[in-house]
Amino acid sequence: MPGNHFVSENTFHVRYAETDRMGVVHHAVYLVWFEEGRSAYIRARGWSYADIETSGYFLAAGELNAKYKLAARYDQRITVRTWIGEVRSRALTFECEIVEAKTGAALFEASLKLICLNAAGEVTRVPKAWTAWLNP
Repeated sequence: MPGNHFVSENTFHVRYAETDRMGVVHHAVYLVWFEEGRSAYIRARGWSYADIETSGYFLAAGELNAKYKLAARYDQRITVRTWIGEVRSRALTFECEIVEAKTGAALFEASLKLICLNAAGEVTRVPKAWTAWLNP
């Protein structure tokens, strides 16, 4: 986890619909939780994905790295922690860790590099107007 960066945290219980018959969370659900973490991060910094799109820009997935460590289970209380790991001229990277809320045991880690696109779908520079929510 980062030292001096802003970290968004969301804590909730695993829902039954996110699990299989054995009560284990499906692997794709972790990515949905990561997406919610990114949205919560941006909202906590005073923006939203809707604001990004309204301003004429989009963030497209460029590279995803994920590591599954322990299975989450039905009704387990988990915490999704999200922060920005790197900002480059045309991309930014979100980092995430999902932990068991009570013990802090690591369940999942991921990073996602998002490429900045303009309304025409062309790679473009990250707008200077985003500085306030990108920097801790």
